[in-house]
Amino acid sequence: MAGVALREQDDRDAAAVVALRLEADDSSVLSEAGWLHHRRNLNPRERALGLVAEVDATVVGMGNAGLNIATTTPGAAWANVRVTASRRRQGIGSMLHDSLLTHLNEIGAANAESFIRWTQEGERWASARGWKRLLTGPLIALNLDDGPAPSWPHGFTCVSVGEFDQPEAIFELTRLGMLDEPRPVPLDDLRYEDWLNEWNDPDLDRSASALVLHGDVPVTVAYVNVAGDRAAHAGTGTHPEYRGRGLATAAKRFALRALAAKGVARITTSNAEENAPMRAINRRLGFEQIGEHVILGRDL
Repeated sequence: MAGVALREQDDRDAAAVVALRLEADDSSVLSEAGWLHHRRNLNPRERALGLVAEVDATVVGMGNAGLNIATTTPGAAWANVRVTASRRRQGIGSMLHDSLLTHLNEIGAANAESFIRWTQEGERWASARGWKRLLTGPLIALNLDDGPAPSWPHGFTCVSVGEFDQPEAIFELTRLGMLDEPRPVPLDDLRYEDWLNEWNDPDLDRSASALVLHGDVPVTVAYVNVAGDRAAHAGTGTHPEYRGRGLATAAKRFALRALAAKGVARITTSNAEENAPMRAINRRLGFEQIGEHVILGRDL
């Protein structure tokens, strides 16, 4: 396409990429430092490709794709495309999309999924290129204040994840908690070295993320990410043997009060429609719907 150049992403693109992400979804919680951390710590097994589209040396679009290395499902992959609003309907998104699919085919991917903030325009564009809905969930938000103090059963305590100096134990809890989370493919092959990249993410707020302990054993974790004045839940999970005791609610209340104490005004999250227990917890906490997140998929 005349006037449009595609190139691989590099460190100088941090500000432009974060701006594109935020334009596509204003609930996105990603800092420039967070993006650089992920870019510099990609696992080679992911075979990831990141592209930007430039017009007159200005970044106007981006695309990323790679293999899903947290599942045993053969050929599972992911891809995302974003183009700034003023440059849509000019073929830039299609250029990025086609280049990413070519890459996925070259590295042996069989199918791909894409996580988007729903808009009618976005779903129509994706549908025209063979993508279909796989999972849907409400995007919800909560305005933060001190809120009710968390409580937990006798024998349990709650601390920040930053106070618990055993990352291997937190990883194992996270791995178990993700196994039955509704997803297009199961996350049944999460590995410690990849989880450590998330653990070391500058956007993960360890002092506000919560950990419920039974004695000295972690049984529930609630992660929160913070970038500037934006916060988002980054996963909540309870060990299967400890569910149904209100521990996830306690962990989330701990995290919400910690964020409010830091001056964060609002937090967002989303859960698949099929995740009824977590959706019920969020309703009790007062979250209200502000949009929709959708996972799209297609065969390659």
